[in-house]
This record gives sequence, structure tokens and C-alpha cells, in this order.
Amino acid sequence: MTPPSTPQTGMNGWSARYYLEADLHVISIFSTFFFNFFNLGCLILKRLAQPYCYSDPGMTRHLYLLRHAESAEKQSGQSDKDRSLTPRGLRECVVIGTHLYQQNISFDCILTSAAQRAEDTARFVADAMKMDTEKISVVEELYEASSRTFFQFLSGLDDRFNTILIVGHNPVITYVTEYLTQSEIGDMATGGVAVIKFNIHSWKEVSQGNGELENYTHPGILQPD
Repeated sequence: MTPPSTPQTGMNGWSARYYLEADLHVISIFSTFFFNFFNLGCLILKRLAQPYCYSDPGMTRHLYLLRHAESAEKQSGQSDKDRSLTPRGLRECVVIGTHLYQQNISFDCILTSAAQRAEDTARFVADAMKMDTEKISVVEELYEASSRTFFQFLSGLDDRFNTILIVGHNPVITYVTEYLTQSEIGDMATGGVAVIKFNIHSWKEVSQGNGELENYTHPGILQPD
């Protein structure tokens, strides 16, 4: 009787296993390569997209809100708009302007209410900062502006300017400061200035709570009587 035959495990079987293992190894190498290439591409795209991200630190903007310095009471026959600064108010301008100058602050522009006391405050503060007063612009709508008007004005600020000083009036200037920063400062003193930082691409993005109150000070703190 002829014994049963056994499976052939010669050269042909060994070659098949060898080539199969080689193919799997090549596939593994290419898979790893394409996976790493894909991740690298995603990283490059992420880096390229960063300038357009909302949190881009290069888009920091600063808004300085300054209440006009102390002004005289309205005289008989005089309009509220024509009230001028008192001698104390003039000193407040020098104190706050000198403080800003010592902090190496420079404004791209200064926007002021059309009231005489606000215009004078803007001019004397700019003088104390050794700034060109040609950067001052008088804005009629800031005089007696409501909160709504003030916010609309902020959203229309020129995006070429990153650091802006606005000289205005209470109670609106206090309310706007607290609304934008969600920080309580109380009644802003005459000559008081609030420094608000925004991480935004455009002034149109200014909204409730997206500003950070970096500092609030006034002449009474800087130079007590």
C-alpha cells in the first residue's frame, strides 16, 4: 500500500510567505509615510490660518476712555456746551497727561466731545504728552451721546487705529467702561482714565464683556491734594 502523501512545504511555499510578508511591510511603510505627511500638512495649514484666528495676539487694540477734567458751573446765559475748565481741571489735565507720557503711551488718534471742557481736556492732555494736537478730532455726536450712540460710534472706529483716546462725559463714559469690561469702577472721577484692552480684528467686534480693564486711575490717585 502506498503511504498517504504529505503537503509540500518546499521552495514555492516559502517564497509565497516571503513575498506576502514583504508586501505587508511595504504597505506598513507607505501607510506610516502618508499618515505623517497628512499630519504635517494639517500642521502647516493650521499655522497659515493663525493670522485669521480671533485670538491672534497681534490684533490687540487699546481704548482709553477719559472723562473731561473738572469744569466750572454754568454761568447765567451760558450754554452747558461752553463751560470751561477750572484751574483745578487744568492741573488734572497735566497730571493725567504726564502719567500717560511716563507710561510711554502714544495715541493713533484722540477723539473728543464737542463740549468746550472736553476739547480743552483733550488739548491739554495731548500737550502734557508732547503729542501733536493735530491728532485731535472733535466729534459732535459724543456730546450728550446716549449709551447706544456711544456703542455705535465705537463700532465705526477706523480699523487702521489700534490705540485710541476718547474724551467724553459721565455717566455714559462710566457705564460704557463697566459694560465693555464687566468690571466695576464706580463713578469715574473728573480727569479719570480707563484703559481697556481688546483682542479683536475690527472695532466692529467690540461688545459686552469682551474688553479687559487693564487699568483705571485719576488725578486724585496720582497726585493727592
